[in-house]
Amino acid sequence: MSRPPAAPGLGLIGALYVTQGIPLGFAFEALPVLLRAGGADLDLIALVPLAGMPWIVKLFWAPLVENRWIGALGRRRTWIVTMQGLMVLCMAALAALPMTAAAAPAIIALVLVAALAGATQDTATDGLAAESLRGSRLALANAFQIGGMMAGFMAGGAGFLILADGIGTAGGLLVLALALAAALVPVLLWSEGAPAAAAPARLAAGLRRPGVLRLLALAAVYATLQTAGGGVSRLLLVDHGWSMAAIGALSLVGGLAMIAASPVAARLLTVFSPRGVIVAGLLLAGLGLGLWLPVAQGWGGTWLPHAAIVVLSAGAGLAAVAVSTLFMGFAGRGGQAGTDFTLLQSAQVLGETAAGSLAVALAGALGYRDGLLVLLAWALVVVAIARRATAKGKH
Repeated sequence: MSRPPAAPGLGLIGALYVTQGIPLGFAFEALPVLLRAGGADLDLIALVPLAGMPWIVKLFWAPLVENRWIGALGRRRTWIVTMQGLMVLCMAALAALPMTAAAAPAIIALVLVAALAGATQDTATDGLAAESLRGSRLALANAFQIGGMMAGFMAGGAGFLILADGIGTAGGLLVLALALAAALVPVLLWSEGAPAAAAPARLAAGLRRPGVLRLLALAAVYATLQTAGGGVSRLLLVDHGWSMAAIGALSLVGGLAMIAASPVAARLLTVFSPRGVIVAGLLLAGLGLGLWLPVAQGWGGTWLPHAAIVVLSAGAGLAAVAVSTLFMGFAGRGGQAGTDFTLLQSAQVLGETAAGSLAVALAGALGYRDGLLVLLAWALVVVAIARRATAKGKH
């Protein structure tokens, strides 16, 4: 039997997770602003959210990432190096294009390729972490996954817009490309070694594992509280007369709260079980949802929305790190870690996407107050699903 892959450093894992968020932040936060300023039509800009699709459907090529690699590079390094390199090339190519309506189709195509590369790199990175890390190091890796990806998203979105205002769009994109390239350095310096012998990865094999259906249910619902609450709250603030700048600043506060909660979750996981941290995080997120009720009634001035977003995001961060740690532990025991974790992650992204749309439709049909009350009831359902999915002996 071949020796298992050498354990990577947490800095390597963290750098990769940060860089995964950069193309997504650019696509969802910065690109619509740039294209609209360049005269692109809204129906063309509406295609930009397709950048999230690879994160939903990547489960279909996850077995390929597990089963095919270049021997000289290694099983995980093959995909990490090539996909990271592809992201660098896409960002560099974007720097050479004008942000105009005429160039918009090429720009969106490059962003989609970068998103596809990031999603594929994520499968290899998740598989590497799940196979190589245990205990507190696995919890810390997942703190990097949640907090690091959020930091990358903020850097590629709001951070890029601030930077581009000073050095220009092309200069800002080159800085993003350099950041992506810098993350390749620790990967190239790391010697992976040969993977342990295992049967070829199959999606069907992951679906047949005992306990996987309960974990799929947990994956589909646990992140919906933040997605639904965030989407409804931003529209609520628009209707209450908040400026775009003020709403953006509030979103930044929420992102920072989630980043800050990630290492706290890793520390808690050294003392408590993932189940306990997941339930505590979801209850805290539910409390954050509840704080939006008086906001919907026009109470609390500006401080209450800030408190609500901090509590909601911190709770979501605690739950996300604990859930990811639980999922990686499960995936690492199945012999096809990247495929099994990707299966669960795809269910999560699908659930988040559906929740965001349904929550907005709900608020439109019932009004903000009643819509939030329904979300609070849903929060109790999510907690119940989490408790059942993580009960001892269920996975």
